[in-house]
Amino acid sequence: MKTLERFALLPVLLVTLLFPAALARAEQDPPSRVVRLKYMSGDVSMQPGGVDDWVAAVLNRPLTSADRVWTDKDARAELQLGSAALRMNAETSLTLTNISDAIVQLELDQGTLNLHIRHLLDGETYEVDTPNTAFTVLKAGDYRFDVDPNADTTYVTVWRGEGEANGQDRGVRVKSGRQATFTSGTSLEHHIDDAPGSDGFDDWCRVRDDREDHAQSYRYVSADVIGAEDLDAYGTWRVVGSYGPVWVPAVAPGWAPYRYGHWVWLEPWGWTWVDDAPWGFAPCHYGRWLYTAGFWAWAPGPIMVARPVYAPALVAWVGGPHVGVSLSVGGGVGVGWFPLGYGEPYVPAYAVSRGYFSNVNVTNTHITNITTVTNNYYITNNNTAVVQTNITNIRYANQTVVGAVTAVPQRVMVNAEPVGRAAVVLPAQEVKTTTVAMAAPVAPRRTSVLGVNAGTRTVAPRAVPDRPVVSRLAPPARPIPFEAKQDALARNPGRPLDSQTESQIRSTQIATPRPAAQPVQAEHPALSPTTKPGTPPARVAHPAAPAMPAHEVPRPPLPNMPSQPANAEHTIPRSSEPGASREVAPANAQGTTPGPTEAVRPANTGAPDPPQRNVPRPPQSRNAGESSGSHPGNANPQPGPEPQPRVGEPLPRAAEPAPRSAEPSPPARPQYPDPPQIQPRQEGRSASRTDTLKHENSKPAPIEPRAGAGQPSHGTQKSNGHTQHTNTEKEGKKAS
Repeated sequence: MKTLERFALLPVLLVTLLFPAALARAEQDPPSRVVRLKYMSGDVSMQPGGVDDWVAAVLNRPLTSADRVWTDKDARAELQLGSAALRMNAETSLTLTNISDAIVQLELDQGTLNLHIRHLLDGETYEVDTPNTAFTVLKAGDYRFDVDPNADTTYVTVWRGEGEANGQDRGVRVKSGRQATFTSGTSLEHHIDDAPGSDGFDDWCRVRDDREDHAQSYRYVSADVIGAEDLDAYGTWRVVGSYGPVWVPAVAPGWAPYRYGHWVWLEPWGWTWVDDAPWGFAPCHYGRWLYTAGFWAWAPGPIMVARPVYAPALVAWVGGPHVGVSLSVGGGVGVGWFPLGYGEPYVPAYAVSRGYFSNVNVTNTHITNITTVTNNYYITNNNTAVVQTNITNIRYANQTVVGAVTAVPQRVMVNAEPVGRAAVVLPAQEVKTTTVAMAAPVAPRRTSVLGVNAGTRTVAPRAVPDRPVVSRLAPPARPIPFEAKQDALARNPGRPLDSQTESQIRSTQIATPRPAAQPVQAEHPALSPTTKPGTPPARVAHPAAPAMPAHEVPRPPLPNMPSQPANAEHTIPRSSEPGASREVAPANAQGTTPGPTEAVRPANTGAPDPPQRNVPRPPQSRNAGESSGSHPGNANPQPGPEPQPRVGEPLPRAAEPAPRSAEPSPPARPQYPDPPQIQPRQEGRSASRTDTLKHENSKPAPIEPRAGAGQPSHGTQKSNGHTQHTNTEKEGKKAS
């Protein structure tokens, strides 16, 4: 009997021992989503996390935590996040503080940000941190944020939805159709008015929202597939045998997937593909490619999934001595790849858990028995890095397709050069003998992180000391500088570092003293013991912080202009010692709800404050609605000043600026037609997925134009009938 009891306790013991390890592995998984740079006009710059350089932004570039984007004067940019869209107006500085499965945390240092959220999942959090408040979105809808760099003011406009602003005082609810103006640092001193009338930037955002929310491709693709709405204008949906609905792109003869674009190194995934085609994001990071009846077709994953898992590039790598010899004349050792076919497993080159391995496959293709596939191909070491070599036994359908394998010298990959210009065609017999590998045996360099525009001149913003921002959620650790881990990456080419190696490098960064010219400063000093009760834990400097310079707000260069002293009335107090803690005022006697921790960054006393500059501001409502108790004179509100036109803002119009290409077209690169407008889909998604599909043997037909594409999805909002417009705005509307 005692023996039986011992055996009965054995499963419990195994679960107790294995569950914590499995949970730890799942926590180390990369996010299932990224942010896509979808559109830009004017000069747009970006700074990847882990490097200090700014480069000209590139369309379709995936962005993740710690990446920063700057739109210069008269520029705009749109960032896409599956179920949400982020749109930046001119002279806007945005940092992607945390992009994870459950959290989207943004830092807006200055400028104008429009946030459109189609749906908000249970447990999902969107937070926008500004110098005056941390705003948490509570409902899906449309929001606008304006941060004035010359004054201690943040405007939060809720066109549709609801959210809560947090600071050192009780949280402030802002409901649909209202605008809140926050001043006096993080005290949450505010007043609330009716939402003002829309301007040209708002109209531009609404037109794009309406177009993307009514894409026909959502009948066959999950709504969380980033870039699915772009498929409508550049190809045709049809049914192909047992594959079901597939999308056929309108491309030139000789085209192949993953050939016209470039590679970048993006942590934590490693080598990541950036496609040149305007529609190239979704088909290169989700689903599978198949070649049938003489044309390429993209097969999406199941439509009814919670959220498809993003992949850096769904390809199989080829290497070995044969590829090296064939490319030795063209520039040294080569590397090649081809797209994964329908139902073929994707084996990540980065460390993942067993659950991630399953999800990244079943959400992107149809696999009959994922348990068998996982058992066969998911074999790891102690650091969850997949070391399985059974992938050489897989019969890849696209490996033998003529023209499917793309090969280039390794320098093309390392330097993020355009692949189409250097691609080498391998003989069919040589392709059959190539060895399939799990990862590209290529070690990245700094140019691999910066991308195709590394080393080129760009309108780099001038760095000046920034103001601290309020943060309700603690941000993740800052990435390790790329130079600190470049040697470790070279020892295992093509694979990102595992968590154990990263921890060792972080420890080394802390233990190694820095030169006196670059003192170690805490990015988020801990709050003093006088913090009011119930406040979330203080944001303490992470071990990686000493290796990174103090965070700075990017501003455009201002040559030959004297700097002006900061206005004492609009300056948040800072400690005289770099890296010192800043105390937060205790709660008042009335017992207010505790506020969040404030992220205070060390002051950089060596750089002068920038001169005052005009930045777009939202129009003011004439009648004040609600106000905080600390705001005097709210009982008898006075009419506000006449709204001023936004500096650098184009006149109101429905038509959007024409996007520019981030890179000159190579001679062999196919030309993509301009996208025609499409007709909006019917309300609801209960229609059959094969209603509008065509037969396999039919040719792709052009898509019919969509009526009313240039009209906003809903009318302009007004403020109690008192919406103000300048003469310039009225003339612009008449002209349009």
